[in-house]
This record gives sequence, structure tokens and C-alpha cells, in this order.
Amino acid sequence: MADNFKKDTLDSLSHGWLGKILKIDLSLETITEIDTQPYANRFLGGRGIATRLYWEYVPVTVKAFDPGNHLIFMTGPLTATGAQGASRFEVVGKSPMLMPEGFCYGNMGGYWGAALKRAGFDGLMVSGKANRPVYLFISDGNATLQEADKIHLEGVTQVGEYLQQKHGKKTHFITTGPAGMNLCRNANLMTDNEGSSTGGFGAVLGAKNLKAIAVKGTQSPLVSDPEALNELNRLTIRLNKRDTSFNPYPPDQISRTGKASCFQCGLDCIMRSTYRTKSNKEVVRKCQAMFVYFPWVMGRPGEPAETASDATGLCNNLSLCTMEMANIVQWISAGYDAGYLNDSQTGLEIDKLGTWEFFEDLCNMIAYRQGFGNLLAEGLLRVGETMGPEAKKLFANEVSDVGDGATYSAREYLMNGLLYAFEPRQPIAMLHEVSRAIGMWVMNLQYPGATPVSADVYRKAVAKFWGHDKAWDLNTHEGKAMAASRIIDRTYVKDSLGLCDSCWPLMFSHHTEDKVGDSTLESRTFNAVTGKELDENALLKFGEIIFNQQRAILFREGWNPEKDDTVAEFNFTDPVQSVFMNTDVLVPGKGDTVLNRKGQTLDREVFKKMRDEFYQIRGWNPETGYPRTEKLHELGLSDLLNVSGLLKKG
Repeated sequence: MADNFKKDTLDSLSHGWLGKILKIDLSLETITEIDTQPYANRFLGGRGIATRLYWEYVPVTVKAFDPGNHLIFMTGPLTATGAQGASRFEVVGKSPMLMPEGFCYGNMGGYWGAALKRAGFDGLMVSGKANRPVYLFISDGNATLQEADKIHLEGVTQVGEYLQQKHGKKTHFITTGPAGMNLCRNANLMTDNEGSSTGGFGAVLGAKNLKAIAVKGTQSPLVSDPEALNELNRLTIRLNKRDTSFNPYPPDQISRTGKASCFQCGLDCIMRSTYRTKSNKEVVRKCQAMFVYFPWVMGRPGEPAETASDATGLCNNLSLCTMEMANIVQWISAGYDAGYLNDSQTGLEIDKLGTWEFFEDLCNMIAYRQGFGNLLAEGLLRVGETMGPEAKKLFANEVSDVGDGATYSAREYLMNGLLYAFEPRQPIAMLHEVSRAIGMWVMNLQYPGATPVSADVYRKAVAKFWGHDKAWDLNTHEGKAMAASRIIDRTYVKDSLGLCDSCWPLMFSHHTEDKVGDSTLESRTFNAVTGKELDENALLKFGEIIFNQQRAILFREGWNPEKDDTVAEFNFTDPVQSVFMNTDVLVPGKGDTVLNRKGQTLDREVFKKMRDEFYQIRGWNPETGYPRTEKLHELGLSDLLNVSGLLKKG
């Protein structure tokens, strides 16, 4: 049977894309190029192309720290074109944090992705291992390996200063700190402007003896219709206008001073802000990373809030994942409370928990693999395997392979069970689409007019964006499979175009008559840049293609739908008590009725009904969870049928 997926072909890449992907083999010290076009035609950009390259280049038997693992960096067709909120880029590789190790992805912002595009490349793939510490320097079509012996064990801040002093202030970089070079499994990749990506990819960079990738460029991708793009940009900025004054710190100690915008972005960002501390330091802080040590600092009388802010900066400089570090501190605290851990065992002083000294000692122990930190550097999941059941009993529900395993769980927001169930890591961008919709409704309840999201607006918007008129009701399984399908496809497209999770999708707005956002902005912006003519559904179809491509990778690496297409057990057994942005776990009822899910769990039969319906919507075999052969042909993915068992089980 021939593939029969029909779409507007992307057979011309004269607009948006640059047409070239760098391929670096550090073992051989060779630098070659790959043509972007065949990949963009099928997988769009960013996450889509990176996922396909992983499929083609990373064998199942390769371990995360092996030279044969590839770190793949891909921008999207909107990157560096001036499109609003399009500064993101995707990172894909085999993750040392996952247990067992396997395919994973991350997403980063700031300036590096745009710089790579302006240097003449859509992406970059790195394999092998250098025989000494090196960094890669890319500038306007040229790439060279340079000695990194002076910086290979330095922190992120020091590396940035070195590279900008050597190559100029307009140089942007990806690097990892001491944690990455010492192969700590939770080491992040970091960029300038405090961009980060978890998944342990910093340790993969370290295993390759590659300290950094520095980029500078002066080119700009061609845009098919600059006038249309400018008009869409103005519309996007206007519809996105909102209050971004969120400040979790005591304002008398740390004040928010403004946005920390990424490349060419004029949107009102709720994720990245600049803050000024009482000691007059100006710092960039964002999202979860702000809270890595926050509860313990704020719970210690007399400890300045600046300790919490500095804790984030320390993690970033050492390249330690803040989600993992928060879970480590929680576990250590629980271990002491239970009498399981003590000072002589850990080398810490628990009486100082909440102070700067305690957190600094802990981070340095892990990043430099000293004492008890050497064990923690393997990651909490592996600590549990090493220390046994008593250690595991003390894990919070948040402990997960990659990300925070309990944030926005299926207990409070039903469709999130499906979002978690099919991903190898916490799918935070997907979860945000749900949690922000509810969070904005809750805020409007508490402060009428603070957001545009009344109960009626919420219902209208989610029906439009999630494709089902029952998707709004979080007390029934109806519509949740369709909602999850739409959220997944949109997120995969968003990650492939390079669009930012902070601003996209634009579901609500103070500046439309009905307060509902515009679901066509992504496709219209894509068309203005590339000259294509894809509508919303045609663009979302790419998301379905990429999702099925990722699923084939997971199958190849041992994913078993029968046991893996599910959520963590706590969802079924531990009643939810609170949610970020929704302390009382409120959800909309009919009309203006307000309901409460506090104390509820996920019902197993409800989850099974949602999953069975999801399989049907996806065109997968409902008995096995494998894509049907005809579905893969429909999507132009018949070449995936060589996965062991896929043809038979589909």
C-alpha cells in the first residue's frame, strides 16, 4: 500500500528555512552538512526534524554517554524571522536521567537558536567524543572546533564571559557547568539569558568532551510576505497584552523590574522576568526555577529572600536541574524527619536547612561528585535503586525521571492523564495549556476582570481549541481524549515551529469581542513566513505525524503500551490537596457553578475509557495501542513498519 498523506508540499525552502543542518563527529573531527528540505517536507522543523534525525542516527543499543549518542539541536521555520514568540529551539537525544536511558527532548529559548539560524543553519547534530576538551564555534556559514582546556570545568557565567571576550559581545552560547562535565545525570544544558533544558543533556555534552557551542551570525532568513507578517505580529502583540507583574518574592526584598525578552520578541511574557534584589543585584529568573529552594528559605525565620533567588543562580551556574534539586532537598528533609538520614551520613548540617550555606554545600557536593553528593549525582531514581525500599518510601510524588511528576496531575485535570501517559518525560508545555486555562478562570473568580476568562469564555475557548463541547467539564471523561489529541498535536507543531509556550496558543484575550483567542494565528504566521497555504488543521496534521514518529522510537526502545501507557500510581491512590495557581483545586461546573476536586483521585475506569477513546481517535489498534498499518500509510510513515512487532500488532 502506498503512502497517501496529502498536504501542501514543502518542497521549496526559500523562505523561513536556511536549508542546511550541521553534522559534527567529534571523534573524527569532521564537519559536514545535511539538506534540511527532505526532513522539513515531512516533519516541519524543530522537534519534528530532531525526532526524525534521532530515529535515523541513534541505535537502540547506544547508551547516553556513548560516543554514538547524538545531541540534536533544531530551530523552526519561524525562528529569526521576526515572528513573535518564535525564539525557541528543540534539543533531542538519549537521556541519562531516564531509567532506563532512552529518547528524550528539551526546549530552550533566549538568543542561541536565532543566532544559529542567522549563522546559516537550521540545526546541528553532534556525535562522537573529542579526545580533549573543545568547544564548537559557528559564524556565518563556518564551523570550527577550538580548545576548551581553560574553561572545561568552569561555571556557565565564566564560560559566557570567556566566549564573549574572545568572539565578541554578540556571541551566544550553549554550555554546561561542572555538573555536566562531571557527568551528573541531572545536569542541564544552559544558554545565555538563563535559558535551560533538563533531561541530563548537559552530562551528554560533558561525555563528549564538548564544553560549549558558541554562535554568531549576521544573516536573516527570507520571509515570503513581510507585510503580512508585520500585520500578524501587530495583531499577536495586541491580543497577547496582559498583566505580567507576577512576583513570588517579598517585594520589599526583591522587586520585579521588567521582562527578560528573548530574540525579537515583543510579547507580554509570563515566564521570564528581571528582578532587583535588596543588595542591588539584577537577575533573570523564570518559572519553576525560582522555587527550587523557595519553600525552605521562606520557612526559615530571618533568612533573606535573596537566598532563594541566589539558589536558582547557583543551580544555573553549576548546570543542576532545579526540578531535581527541589526533589532532592525534599527527600533529604523527609529522610531526616523519619530518622533515615543523619549528618554523619550526608555530610550536611540539617539544622541549616533553609540557609545559603546548606544549599551551596549540597549543590557543590553533587556537581563535583563529593561524598554523599556522588550518589545524588546519579539522580534520585537511581538513589532509590541503590539504597532500597526505605529510601523510595520517602520520595514525594513529584519525583520522576525527567521533570516534576505530580504537577498538574490527572487527579485535578482529567485529560492530563493522557498527556502524561504517552510521553517519556513530563510534558510541561501540554500541561500548561490546561493549567493556564483553569488558572486564569480561577484568578478571574478571585479578582473579577483580572483575566478575560469567565466560565462562559472558558467553555467557548476550550471547545474551539480542544475540539469537543464537553472538553471543559473536568468531572467527566467525555471529550477528554479529543482534547488531549488536539493539545498534543498543537504542542508538537509549536515545538517544531519554534513558538514559545509562554504565549502560544493564544486561547484568551482581553482584546477580542468574545474574549476568545485566535486558533489560526500559528498557521497564518507560518504561511506569511514560508509562502505556503496551510490552514489550521493541515498544520496540526504535522503534529500527528511527529507524535507517531516519536511513538515508533519509544516502541523500538522497549516501550510496552500495556504497562507504559498509563500514569504514576499515586494518581489513583493519593487524593489531591492543592495545585499551583489553584490552591483550592476549583473547577468550573455548569453555568456559574464552582466545583471542587480537592481530595479526589483518578478513577481507573475513567482513565481506561479516556485511553480507549484516545486509541480510537488516533487510529491505533484498541487492543494493543499500536498504530494501525493504514494510519501509518495515511500519515506518510510506512517506513516505520520495520519496527519489530509494529506491523503485526497494528
